[in-house]
Order: sequence, then structure tokens, then C-alpha cells
Amino acid sequence: MKTCLLLLCFVAVSTANLLRQQFFPQLDMVFQPLDNIDYQNFFARPESQERLNYDDYPLPSSKEKSAPYFTKTIQRESPKYGDVITWKGIQIAAGPKSAFNDKKHIVRIFDDAYKTLQHITDDKKKTYHEAYERFEQNNSEDANMNATQLLMKHQYSVEEHVVRTDDGYILTVFRVLPREHKNVKAPVVFLMHGLLGSADDWLLMDKSLAYMLADAGYEVWLGNARGSKYSRKHVSKHPAQADFWKFSIDEIAHHDLPAMIDYSLQISKQQKLFYVGHSQGTTAFFALVSTRPEYRNKIAMMYALAPMVYMTNTRSPLLRMMSPNSPFYDYLQHQFGNGELKLSKELVHTIGGNMCQNQIGCKHICGNVNFVVTGINPTNMDADLVPVIMSHVPAGASTRQIKQFGQAVAANELRKYDFGAETNTQVYGNSQPPRYNMTDVKVPVALYYSDEDWMAHPWDVERLHQELPDVRDFYRIPDEHFNHMDFQFSRRAPAVVNQRLVDSIRNYH
Repeated sequence: MKTCLLLLCFVAVSTANLLRQQFFPQLDMVFQPLDNIDYQNFFARPESQERLNYDDYPLPSSKEKSAPYFTKTIQRESPKYGDVITWKGIQIAAGPKSAFNDKKHIVRIFDDAYKTLQHITDDKKKTYHEAYERFEQNNSEDANMNATQLLMKHQYSVEEHVVRTDDGYILTVFRVLPREHKNVKAPVVFLMHGLLGSADDWLLMDKSLAYMLADAGYEVWLGNARGSKYSRKHVSKHPAQADFWKFSIDEIAHHDLPAMIDYSLQISKQQKLFYVGHSQGTTAFFALVSTRPEYRNKIAMMYALAPMVYMTNTRSPLLRMMSPNSPFYDYLQHQFGNGELKLSKELVHTIGGNMCQNQIGCKHICGNVNFVVTGINPTNMDADLVPVIMSHVPAGASTRQIKQFGQAVAANELRKYDFGAETNTQVYGNSQPPRYNMTDVKVPVALYYSDEDWMAHPWDVERLHQELPDVRDFYRIPDEHFNHMDFQFSRRAPAVVNQRLVDSIRNYH
């Protein structure tokens, strides 16, 4: 009798394990660092339908001893979902049940970003690691200051204002008065942060753009999109609830920007303002002005720093993975969920943290999702500033914001958020979401871009340049290796970005 019971228990457990492996595979890790691999728990996501049509790459066979790109790691016991394939320090499972049965997928996702990191020297890596160690021992006061405290430290007059959107979100905006008060009204400049950022982004360097504009006699307003650290309130929703985070870039464009722009003009008693956007701050602006003609008369000129509209050639591994035609898409959809964008350490490693650590050499920096998503350029960024930046970003975002950029990669255009055919039909009246037409952005625009920007590829910016009807300045940053975050944090930004922008506004009058 006991033997029968034991046999039945064994069968039940075996069946349960089989079903668990078939229907609930472990998806916690896709990549692991080379020196920290647990092969017993190293899983890729389940088998998925092939949906990619990538161009052929001249890749050597893994059997060739001199193969410079791929080496096949042989272990006594292979991972359950395939053998381990290594490409330039990035390791992934590949096999019958893996998302990656073709090495081209790995190259397609990571290679362009990888190439931009090859100029980093060992001395620079050491400098960054030592800077972080100093920061941990002697925490910089700037790391713990909010926007008001940072402005007061630099002796600027600042006001905090609360703006309520028409759909109930409560946003905080900061008004920075000109350093020298005059009897005449000062022109208004509105600054809008990028993806994962906040108003702090314009304040972390001694010669940040907000300070330079205030010194030049302008009234500066710093916006904060819903979900960022200063705009996490709603009249009836709470950030702890998923419902609070059901917004994409569309809602920022059509609710947040109009509310903040109108409020800034009302308080300042002005008719128009100069708009400066970085990263997603440009995306939201172009979405707004292309669909709301009344706001064209409220903009004197728009300055787009690292404009993110067309994402076809983006270098960011995460945005490539989040493209609906990527083999990673279903896996990341499951991992991200539908609330606030919060990534586990393992997932940050998966989307590029491993590659970053291999090239930068500092696990602390490469554990920050902002650097992993947008890239980092140690060449022009002060090492002691990096830990301070990491204390302020990421500042909050929804998963839909990232997903919408991923959708733009596959769609080859900027469209409203894609809910899927059925919901799209209910929301938009069509199975496909409508596109934002850049020919309708009928305001003067200046485009500032760089060659090695992970997010705003020069080819995509050139396409935007061709479609916008009134581009007054098409400016390529002359510095080599200038990256996405360098527009705000590079030691060269005051000279090659900020001063040109301030002079342009001055000459506009």
C-alpha cells in the first residue's frame, strides 16, 4: 500500500513539474554577466513565432576557432532551453525553445550601441569607478536636493506652482525668475524634460541651460510630466494603483503640455513662449502641435534637443527589443506589465546592463536604467557628476511610454498608442492608430542632434528635418561621441548646445 502511495506521489509531482515547465517557464533572466552565470537557472523565454526579416550579416561559423564574433560555450549540463551563445560579452541561451535561434537577432539588437562604446579607455573606466566609490563615502549634497533647493543653492528666485490637467492629474511646475529683474516683461522659455526625467535634469550642472537662460534675462518654466517625481498626484487615483499609470506619450502631449503651457503664459501675462524639449519632451511637443492648431500661435520657436519622432534606426537595445516585430517583445510585455516602469536588476542586465558593465566597468552605473536605455559617454561627462545624476534619474514613467517608442520602431512612423486592433477600433475608429503628421507642425523649429545618440539616430532626425515645414536651424553637434544624455550633462553642453540656444533666442527678437 505504501509503495502504491509513493508511486502515485511520484507521478503527481512529475506531472506537475512537466506542466509547470511547459506552461509556466521561468522567465526571470535572459542575459547574465560572464563571471556570474548560474546555468541551472539560466532560461530564455518560450518558443515564439519568427517575425523578423533582418538583413544578412557576414557572420563566421561558431565552429571556427578564429571566429571574432561568436563563441559557443560548452558546459557539461546545458540550460534547459538551449546552449549558451556568447557575443562580445553578451550571453544568451539559444536552442529549440529559445527566442534566439539565429545569431543575427543579437547583432541586430546590440551591435550599433556596442560600437559607440569602443572609444572608452581603461583609465576612463577606472576614473568612473573611483568617482562612485568617493560618492558612497562622501555623498554630494546635490544628490539629495530637489529642484527648489538646487535653484536656491545657486541663488535663483524660484516659485513652485501646481497645475491640474483636464483629466485630473496634478502637476508641479517651477518658475525661475530672471537673475536681474527689469521693468519690462521677460520673454518666457519653457523647458520640458525627456524620458525618465524631471525638472531636475536642467539643474544638475553649474552651467545648466536653466541657469544660463535666467542669467540672460529670461523667465524660465520647468515642466514635469505626469508620473515623474513632481507629478505623482491625481484627484481620484493613486500611484500605487495600476490605473494611475494608464497613460502614454499621447496623454502627456494632449493634457499635460497644454495645461502647463497655458498656465505659464497666464501667470507671465505673455502671448507666446519659447519651447525647449529634450528627448520625449520633443515627442510630446510634436504630437501636440501637429494635432492642436491653436497651440501654434502660442509658440515663438521650438528647440528640439535630441528629437525623438522617428525611431526606425534607434540604437537603444531596449527600444529594439520592445518593437512588436522583435522576438523579445512578448517576453518584455509580460515582464513590464501595465503600470509604472520598474525593472528588476535582472531585467536591466538583460536590456543592456551586461553590455554596459563590460564596457564601462562599473556595475553601479550600469544598474541605472536611464544609462542602460539611453547610453553613456564617459568621455565628456564629469565622473563626479554621474552619481549625482543617478540620484535624480530615473524619475518615473509608465510602461506605455516605453512601449509607444517600441511601436514607433516597427511602424516606421510616430503614431498614437497601439492598443491592439480590437481596442483601436473602439478608441480611434480604425484597427490601426492614427499617425502624427509632421507636416502639420507649423511653427519655427530648431533641431539639435548628434552622431552617436542612441535614441535619436541622425538618419531619423534627417527624415524629420525633411518633413517639418519650418526648420530654422539644423544643427549637428560637432563633438565626437556626443550621446543622448550629453545634451544636458556633458561638460561640453554649455558651449556646444546651451550658448547657441541662448543666442538664438536673443537674436529672435
